[in-house]
Amino acid sequence: MSTSRIPHLRQTANSKQLIVKDEPFLMLAGELQNSSFSSSEYMKDVWTKLATMNMNTVLGSVSWDQIEPTEGDFDFTALDQVLLDARKHGLHVVLLWFGSFKNGK
Repeated sequence: MSTSRIPHLRQTANSKQLIVKDEPFLMLAGELQNSSFSSSEYMKDVWTKLATMNMNTVLGSVSWDQIEPTEGDFDFTALDQVLLDARKHGLHVVLLWFGSFKNGK
């Protein structure tokens, strides 16, 4: 098991560095359309394209109604699968969290 700390920012003499797995990390990222992350089926073809473009990170949105479809009923199944699939393709994930309705509607 790795003893590395969670990703964090480290102050340098001139800037801050993102540290991932105890090493400086340059994020080569792409951002998906709003609903892409809600479907692991849709993402099956996307993962290979992202990796082929030499990306190491993907930004994807998650809306609250996806996680809590009815009040008090939480379901992380779809998000968990997307995260597992990203790991299989060696990609990091940045979640864009929509806390209320998608796009703040």
